[in-house]
Amino acid sequence: MKLCNAFFLLSMLCCAVTVAQNDSINRLGKVTIVADSYVRNNVVGQKVTLITGDNIVKNPTNLTETLRFNSVVAIRDYGNGGTSSARFRGTSAANTAVMWNGINVNAIGNGQTGLNSLSLNTADEIVIKSGGGSVKYGSGAIGGSIHANDNLYFHKHQNFQLFSSYGSFNTTSNFLKTNLGTEKWALKLGANFNKSDNDYDLIDERYKDANGNYLKNSNGDYENYGLNLSVGYQFTEGNTLSFYTTGFKGDRLFSGELQNPSAANEKYKDINQRNLLVWEVQKNQFSHVVKTAYLTQEYRYFKNKNSNSFDFGKSKRWLFNYDFKYHFNKKTTINTYVDIQNIEGDVSGVPNKKYREQYAFAFGFNSIINKQWKYNIESKKEFNSAFKVPTVFSLGSNYALNDNNEILLNISTNYRVPTLNDLHWPGQGNEDLIPENSKQIDAGYQYKNDWFTFKSTLFYMHVLDKIIWTPIGDINRPDVWTPINLNESIHKGAEFYASFCYPFSKYHSVDVATNYIYTVAKDTETNKELIFVPRHLFNATVNYQNNIFTAYVQNLSQSKVYTTEDNINTPGAVLNGFTVFNAGTGVSLLKKGTKSLHVILAVKNIFNQLYLYSISRPMPGRNYNLNINYKF
Repeated sequence: MKLCNAFFLLSMLCCAVTVAQNDSINRLGKVTIVADSYVRNNVVGQKVTLITGDNIVKNPTNLTETLRFNSVVAIRDYGNGGTSSARFRGTSAANTAVMWNGINVNAIGNGQTGLNSLSLNTADEIVIKSGGGSVKYGSGAIGGSIHANDNLYFHKHQNFQLFSSYGSFNTTSNFLKTNLGTEKWALKLGANFNKSDNDYDLIDERYKDANGNYLKNSNGDYENYGLNLSVGYQFTEGNTLSFYTTGFKGDRLFSGELQNPSAANEKYKDINQRNLLVWEVQKNQFSHVVKTAYLTQEYRYFKNKNSNSFDFGKSKRWLFNYDFKYHFNKKTTINTYVDIQNIEGDVSGVPNKKYREQYAFAFGFNSIINKQWKYNIESKKEFNSAFKVPTVFSLGSNYALNDNNEILLNISTNYRVPTLNDLHWPGQGNEDLIPENSKQIDAGYQYKNDWFTFKSTLFYMHVLDKIIWTPIGDINRPDVWTPINLNESIHKGAEFYASFCYPFSKYHSVDVATNYIYTVAKDTETNKELIFVPRHLFNATVNYQNNIFTAYVQNLSQSKVYTTEDNINTPGAVLNGFTVFNAGTGVSLLKKGTKSLHVILAVKNIFNQLYLYSISRPMPGRNYNLNINYKF
């Protein structure tokens, strides 16, 4: 802690010296502050895609749906509204970093982020970065990262958005977003509420009741609330102080499995709270960003929803980050930063609280050689109180062939340390685990003009000591799921993204966005494919709009996945591939100045397709919802 205080005081002094050099008050211009500007502006050699607020409201129920229909991220969940996690390129959920305003929010216990326990409907944007990022984002950023950003706007403005959706299974999703500001102050406030009985028919012809009716998804109710606040003050141009805070409270029941879904009786509660303070100073050739954050997470698992007895997990995390940049000129920059974290975890069944400290030091060099070529080199060393963590590096390059065509290359090493659950979970943990590490390369090509964008990436990843949970991991505990280090796994494939946006006239436009990924991920020892990894994943959205009418169609296609390490093609050991379509149509009832009112009727799974993401838990059949989106 003394070291933390020393770095904190040193960074404050550096910022103060820089501020003192500004002896005049400049006229403030229109400024936008993004807490995680790196992923927007400084990623070199890797593919980055953006999910805007307009795409988020097409799938308003939860983040799981938003990602499924707008990215190459594969999602594994345990029934609609249940536990859900994201996976890039055949890696695990713990190899995916989920970032909130630049802070890694993966759980201390399992190293994952439950997508249905995040309130991101009010986020200004969600950025998807494919490929490794451990130099910048730490443990777990192996397959890729998901970034939710809240933006602060320093100019005179006053904007409000009220969104409400109601549909099948008594499902409702609602949020209110407010943006206020002047040249000195900026405020963003968001609140959301989601609720569903989630009692849809399990449309599997093999299982019906005595009257020939489909069985119901039992014990699937969920309800959650979220509150987000961002506020910023601009002292002078280039000198801002920002505070971000968010809270989430969720209550959900865990739905049952076929053949007897009514037997389900489990309940789960989680409470998350995150706070982030950012001081950013830019003056002449110097840039300083100081961040300090405090995050808490808690869950309670009730095996019997009617009982007061529960298992729990709690964690607290404090972090401090100081990022310094020096611009030699407009083309060359050096960057160094220090990251310090203190972690505390407490899990029922584990005798004592677990503590972990980590200190990381990183260095980066960025250079623009000419109008065509730029590159960066980054390296980081982390010191962890529990493990010896490998030094990681990244080399990225963008080369523009002309104004429209660009070639990308990125080579990196990345890592993931075992989580507290991996090590200490009662009766199942493995304290002999060591950190995963990976070596990977991305080679990409991008084309862009005024109305068309195309991005492609070939990737190859070699993961050593990969951590997986398996029922055959410990001969002394047969049939007990335990974590082990695999010798090696190889992940290779290709990603593609294309978007088309063409205004046929002043009032008519069509836009199309598609994502496709081909992935082969294998355990090199057995030459078997890793579980729950689809070889093919494709989604597309086609949207038409004029000044009154709008209509869209969404498609999601996924190939089969294996659910066991031996890759047996038998029922229960494989989940079949599927194709699902959603559609929506709506009208604009008001469009005057900054005011607009849109009403949209959406149909999900319009062909009533049976599809599953986990064994014996079918997803909903055809269902409907009515959305009202009012901006003023």
